[in-house]
Amino acid sequence: METTYDPKAWVQRTTLGRHIFNYNYHMLGGEVAGWQLLKTVVMNVARTVTEKTYIWQNLQAPNREMVRVGVAESHDWRQAQRFLLEMLGHCMRPHIAQGTGLLSALGDVNFVARDPRSDLPAAIQFTRGNVAVSVNSGGQTNIDVSEFALIVDRVLSDTPAKVAFLRSLAKSRPRSVSVRAKQSYPLIKNLKREAPSDGWLKVIAPDGELGRKNNTLTYVSDQTGRKKIEVYVIRAEPKQS
Repeated sequence: METTYDPKAWVQRTTLGRHIFNYNYHMLGGEVAGWQLLKTVVMNVARTVTEKTYIWQNLQAPNREMVRVGVAESHDWRQAQRFLLEMLGHCMRPHIAQGTGLLSALGDVNFVARDPRSDLPAAIQFTRGNVAVSVNSGGQTNIDVSEFALIVDRVLSDTPAKVAFLRSLAKSRPRSVSVRAKQSYPLIKNLKREAPSDGWLKVIAPDGELGRKNNTLTYVSDQTGRKKIEVYVIRAEPKQS
């Protein structure tokens, strides 16, 4: 289907996403008050992308209100935006508008599909760094999925100290590295070893770009110097027996 999307414009306005990398990200279950995480399904694990789907149910209206969150984790922000373009190409609508109001700042780039009858944002797609996200109303009643989209973006973007439910789950492991301008630096040589199986690894650089090559996280800065890199290990709370 021919569309009018402009990926080159997405690149120009991607700033924060270049500095952020999330590895093995997954929703933990406590993100949205009043909602229960019913199911997590790993849809696809490939060399450059891992896709997961999360099904949520409203505790007050379990038979009518459900939300499906799809997360595709790529090796860098460029791959994530290419994945977003593919998602948009599979939509029945030839062009979906970008978000307005609070949703205008969602992700590095975002698109919001509104229910034609209620005008509620019932489907939202966006990227933040190396992660592409789709949030869809999936129950009998189409509902506003903005809260889910905004929370996921906040979790992907912000330091855990700024996200209430993450504060007690995250441990900071900052790194200070000396780099040369435009040269790739192996920041984390073994991502699989560093990341917990019950949580994920979040990395935030002050500038430049983060990206994954095989199992190594690399960092490229525009300027030579010593850089402080924020690294967080985020684990799920142990279940009560």
